[in-house]
Amino acid sequence: MKYKNILWDWNGTILNDTPVAFEATNILLERYGYPTITLEYYRDNIDTPIVNFYSKIFDLNKHDLEILDNEWGVLYNQLSDKIGLHEGVKELLCSFADKNCRQSVLSAFRTEVITKYARKFSLEKFFEDILGTQNIVMESKTMRGRRYMKEHGFAPEQTLYIGDTVHDFDTALALGVDCVLFSGGQQSPKLLQKCGVPVFDSFAEIKNRIII
Repeated sequence: MKYKNILWDWNGTILNDTPVAFEATNILLERYGYPTITLEYYRDNIDTPIVNFYSKIFDLNKHDLEILDNEWGVLYNQLSDKIGLHEGVKELLCSFADKNCRQSVLSAFRTEVITKYARKFSLEKFFEDILGTQNIVMESKTMRGRRYMKEHGFAPEQTLYIGDTVHDFDTALALGVDCVLFSGGQQSPKLLQKCGVPVFDSFAEIKNRIII
């Protein structure tokens, strides 16, 4: 196998939390008197940074983005019992570990929340580092990824990024690393297919194509 370093996105990729994120969004919309959205609309429009998405569904001239995001986070936590892992993701993590790959999380989500769920699902043993953020609104995955790769001497041609959004593809492109995308996460397959990289419907498919 050509890859020695695996960078993972978190939300929607490892964590099957899209239904909860969608539900929390609709509760927040109702709270502020906005029309709710469909899951299809959510998956076609969710974006990073989150301001790009919120500007489509809220009037940000009337609401503070940080307050909205904090309220969404509270709702997400309240619904967290519904969150699980995507089928086959743990097996893929194990397969990379068996190949002595260095695995790390590179995410726009809060580090402490990622760590909480990694412990809950007994995943922390797979990751050398969790590169989350302290500020979901502003911090760049690309900047953190570049710094991390430089610090650890990652060769781009030996590094793979696994994600579920166009933003993940853009991050991989900026880092100069290969990327594969999972179609069952935050964004719809029709958006992902525009990226021109492999898009897989399951982690078993990724395992069969990448682990050789």
